[in-house]
Amino acid sequence: MSTATEDPRGPAHRARDTTRWDIQGLRAFAVLAVVVYHLWPNRLHGGFVGVDVFFVISGYLITGHLLREQLSTRRIRLGQFWSRRAKRLLPGAFLTILATGAAVLLVVPSALWSQYGRELIASTVYAQNWELAASSVDYLDADNQASPFQHFWSLSVEEQFYIALPLLLLLLTLVVRKRVSPVTTARILLGTVVVVSLVWCIVQTNTNPGVAYFSTATRAWEFALGGLAATVALPAPRTVVARSVRSGAAIAGALALLASLVVITPTTPFPGIAAALPVVGATLMVTFGAGTLFELLGAVRPIAFVGRISYSLYLWHWPLVVIVPIWLDHPLGWKSKLAVLVVSLVLAAVTTVWFEEPLRFSGWVRTLRPRRVAVLGVVCTVVVAALGVSTLTAVHVQEVQAATFTKRLQDGEVSCFGAAAQISAAKPCVDPKLADVRVPAPSAAKEDDPNPSPDEPDPNIKKCWSGRFETCVLGKTTGYSKHLLVIGDSHSNTLLGVYRDLAAKNDWRIDLAGIGGCYLTTAHQQSLSPASGRGCDRWKQQAIAFVEQHRDADALIVAHSTTQMPVDAPEGQQRDDATRAGLLDAWQQAAGDDLPVIAVRDNPVPRRDVVACVSRMTGPTDSSCDNPRSVALAQTDSSAEAMAAFTAAGGTGSVLDLTKYYCTDTTCPAVIGGVLVYRDTSHITGTWAKSLEPYIDQQLKQKLASFSR
Repeated sequence: MSTATEDPRGPAHRARDTTRWDIQGLRAFAVLAVVVYHLWPNRLHGGFVGVDVFFVISGYLITGHLLREQLSTRRIRLGQFWSRRAKRLLPGAFLTILATGAAVLLVVPSALWSQYGRELIASTVYAQNWELAASSVDYLDADNQASPFQHFWSLSVEEQFYIALPLLLLLLTLVVRKRVSPVTTARILLGTVVVVSLVWCIVQTNTNPGVAYFSTATRAWEFALGGLAATVALPAPRTVVARSVRSGAAIAGALALLASLVVITPTTPFPGIAAALPVVGATLMVTFGAGTLFELLGAVRPIAFVGRISYSLYLWHWPLVVIVPIWLDHPLGWKSKLAVLVVSLVLAAVTTVWFEEPLRFSGWVRTLRPRRVAVLGVVCTVVVAALGVSTLTAVHVQEVQAATFTKRLQDGEVSCFGAAAQISAAKPCVDPKLADVRVPAPSAAKEDDPNPSPDEPDPNIKKCWSGRFETCVLGKTTGYSKHLLVIGDSHSNTLLGVYRDLAAKNDWRIDLAGIGGCYLTTAHQQSLSPASGRGCDRWKQQAIAFVEQHRDADALIVAHSTTQMPVDAPEGQQRDDATRAGLLDAWQQAAGDDLPVIAVRDNPVPRRDVVACVSRMTGPTDSSCDNPRSVALAQTDSSAEAMAAFTAAGGTGSVLDLTKYYCTDTTCPAVIGGVLVYRDTSHITGTWAKSLEPYIDQQLKQKLASFSR
């Protein structure tokens, strides 16, 4: 989001002689593309490329500013430069963050406070892009709801650019000293960044697209290309041919930008090489747009005004897009989208005209020395970040209270707790004391996960959830009564705590391997990138080989999600058929006729807003967050059909079906026996899994006994 142009005399309409109106118009195009895309993504598929346009504008303006200072003074005054950036960026950003944080506390369910609080802090310190990149590589964070602070990722990338570029220019200038001019130095630096960053961008987009989208390293070339354009000093066109060439180049850039809105879609691997279309287009426009038709267009009052308020419009529109649907309790319709657009424009205009510009151009702010600006910036950052800290503290208090209560319930063996409610029985178990109990706390549901954390000290347990094929050993390594193999994705690993307890209690040995998204099938699954798809296929081959080598075990337990990373069915074949065939083929290869297979039926699918919905409940638990059985079980679980084919072909096996603990004849509740069943849109909580333990234990023992007869 470019904010680099500053005119010391005040608002743009008072600086018509110095303002690059073509760039002001380009700003208006970019911000409107982003806003329209966020409101009507199906109408403007590639509107998100407006962010790339802002990156080019920033690179062009900031590089030009630094070069002019170097050429005139032979130095870069870092304090002055960063002070100007702070005066321009921080007031609007902090105002938006504070207002959005207050709205979160008033409107947003507490289940989302933890995520939103972290992102508020990350946005305040301009590290939001790395917060989102970290979440994007965490398979279990895939269900994170877009936060009202998410758009600060691009501002974070820009701020990091503002810090890095002058430092690198100074460093390179010290190395070459006076042997090379500042312009040549900048060209060497920026040209290197373009090549290295673009190559890395292409590689990372193919191998880790989530990180690639937010990473500063994969976006640096966009700034650098704009910066290279600033090193080109074009003479004023004196002939018709020169003017035609300049106009033609600018028009080519504009056509490239328009094409990118249509050609690039959310399914396009991005940024990657696809980003070259809007980036090159924007570079052509900032390089050749001056003195062309685009300067006249950019000076048209409505366009110029949108360009003038573009920073504030970018800041305000996204929080409204996220929070208003939560407040209304339904998705945005056409009328509410138009209302959001109008309110965003009004807020942007008011913020720019009555807050940002009067503050920035006031005498006392303009005369503030860099040290005082730094102190004020730190103080304001601490104050704003404190809102996020207070949110996280409130969440932590809820989590501690719920965890304490959960332990007391479990230790006391309270009747009807969790799955013990037996909701599908003729006479369900009902304990009035659990009427208004909901544990874990919705705000802590996401963390109620038995998988080992990254800082898990036990190297064996860390292998239970790994990015490559590894097995952890639960229970005894020698002298065990049963030897079980457990292979699957995150839905298999939701029962990790149960398997640990059963192995210890029954003197079993359980070899478990878990990985995000992949499970025991020979079918190819859809994935985020070709590289992750190849890695998943490799993991499955290694899993099959491992099971083949351990056919002397007592049973193989398999499980998988029916909704995540579905099978990519070959042409002419239905997905359900391809899923069933992949399971059958993998089981036959791995287990053959020697090793019994137990397939755990997948859990029912909850409402997409299940955790947030439960967090809104007050008083006794009601059915408002439940999912109808027909909807929750609509996704076909191919395990039973594959098992029927497996046993018909001579294999030994059975399905472990726990549906009766999740659902009645008509509905699948969100809270059962005082326990929140789901921690996100797909996975069950560790507390619910724990309540299932005695029933899993019973069924496993029955099936193992039947296999041994």
